[in-house]
Amino acid sequence: MGAEDRVIWRDGEFIAWADATVHVLAQSLQRGSLAFDYMAVHRPSRGPAVFRVDDHIRRLFNTCGIMGLPIAYEVDELIEATLETVRRNEGARSVRISALFPSVEVELVPQDPHIAVFIAAYDSRKDIIEGKPGKPHFAAELSLKVERVKRSRRHDLIPPQAKVAASYTPSLPAKWQARREGFDDIILLDEHDQLTEAPTSNLFLVTADGTLATPTGEQALRGITRDSVIQIARELGFAVEERSIGVDELDTAREVFMTGTSVGVWPVIRIDGEPVGNGAVGTETARLKARFDAVVAGDVPEFAHWLHPVSQSLERPENPDG
Repeated sequence: MGAEDRVIWRDGEFIAWADATVHVLAQSLQRGSLAFDYMAVHRPSRGPAVFRVDDHIRRLFNTCGIMGLPIAYEVDELIEATLETVRRNEGARSVRISALFPSVEVELVPQDPHIAVFIAAYDSRKDIIEGKPGKPHFAAELSLKVERVKRSRRHDLIPPQAKVAASYTPSLPAKWQARREGFDDIILLDEHDQLTEAPTSNLFLVTADGTLATPTGEQALRGITRDSVIQIARELGFAVEERSIGVDELDTAREVFMTGTSVGVWPVIRIDGEPVGNGAVGTETARLKARFDAVVAGDVPEFAHWLHPVSQSLERPENPDG
């Protein structure tokens, strides 16, 4: 199935991929108010499953609440709509759900407050990346730059828990420049020079004593993959700290890695041109990556409830732990 064959859920109906459009003057496009969430579809032996779909949909509602977007659906309605969208789009690997003002507006506050919801299920590589000119940028092991000029999200503007389009724009020029300089991504600092996250992924350090440390949920997005790795790490016996982390701690960290929906656990081997640890993927990073990969493959019964089978409707998956 190619993109031209895919269908997208729009406010309760399925429309063709090419028809999922809004006007160029739509409020969400002009003002950056689109709220969204992004989910992974995995393929364990029992069939396709959406990873932690409940948590992703609830986070969308949280974003809408923060931004004051009057979404008119219930959580279960959008969970079922997500599952049905995946069912109708064979081979989908990703799901993106968007809530937006589709109307053309003059003012910042829309005259028409209707929020339209779109759900797309697709294969990023086959449906999007392969059809574009140029070579896509991907590195299995990351080289990062600490961005010391542009700061991360400010709580007095848009808090990091709001996954809204406008939140990602400030880091675009800094990441683009870092790519020109030969880096893969950037680490953003807050106004107090504490580490926060990369533009689209969370940050973890393995400290000198083996503790796993990550910035707090007030400093960075509470990523679903981030939370999953924290739970997996504790199950493996790691000491985990969610705390403020100074940029100087990167110099003494044994290992560094990122987490995100599309990448899982993503090793970092260089920061600002200097090697992290011995410059290779760390032992603990590899251990956590292997465990996470086993979880999303459906091979770890303790976390099987995170995988919601696409074949299953609104009834919740059974939790093996009761």
